[in-house]
Amino acid sequence: MKLLLNITLSVVLCIFISTQLFASRILCLHGGDGSASSLEYQQGMQDLIAALPDCEFIFASSPIAGGVWYNDPPGGSKEPTNDPNWADASVNYLNNFIDANGPFDAILGYSQGAPMSLVYLATGSYHFSNVLLFNGYLPTTHMGLISVIDANSPYTQSALIFIAQNDTYFYQIGLEVKSKFANYTELISTSAGHALPTQSDSYFQSVVNFLASIDSSGSDTGNGTGDSSGNLQSFRLNIFQGDDLNNLEIIDTRIIESSSQSQFFKAELIPE
Repeated sequence: MKLLLNITLSVVLCIFISTQLFASRILCLHGGDGSASSLEYQQGMQDLIAALPDCEFIFASSPIAGGVWYNDPPGGSKEPTNDPNWADASVNYLNNFIDANGPFDAILGYSQGAPMSLVYLATGSYHFSNVLLFNGYLPTTHMGLISVIDANSPYTQSALIFIAQNDTYFYQIGLEVKSKFANYTELISTSAGHALPTQSDSYFQSVVNFLASIDSSGSDTGNGTGDSSGNLQSFRLNIFQGDDLNNLEIIDTRIIESSSQSQFFKAELIPE
């Protein structure tokens, strides 16, 4: 038996405007010696999640032992690495992670996740239009990675850069991050320390506003295709599965671009 379902694009819009269409999805990279859960359950991140129920935060974990996105120089900071491929293991991991869990509308990096975000934006296979960097820095002990970042500078993504004056080790080097962007907002907290701002921080609402303003059609796979007429609109199509309409889970999601309001889609459910 074959079940066919034909629906017009206008019907799809009615369904998803009230659920998933405008929800932004953010890929989050933890700091060195950390993990997906260490960032997810940081208080500032929990406050962001609570303040932005329409955003979905997806946390990746480094594939390298010790919870780092790339290893320190073998000879210590006085002997920087010169290998531009020093972070390739994590770049390849993130390519696969995004293929399996995307699409995403922004990348968020905390501490070492910030320079890793810069390296990925320069060398990864996925294009992000928005980037948020918290308590980050430039990887100056890795001259090869700096060359990768410099070759991509100035970055054209819309960037929010957050640092804290009392982040003892990272504040001064964090001030250099903005030099790599053409379009950025820098927030400097007086109280956050080496952490995302919590809801009591004076800049917390600025972070919320930045994320709330992200257009979920702003990211793509970077393949350079598109409608030169500029009339294309992007829509997220989510595919759900479950026993009934009140018990559904997403099993696939993708971006559909269309300039037509009368396209037809067909779904088939075919028993094996």
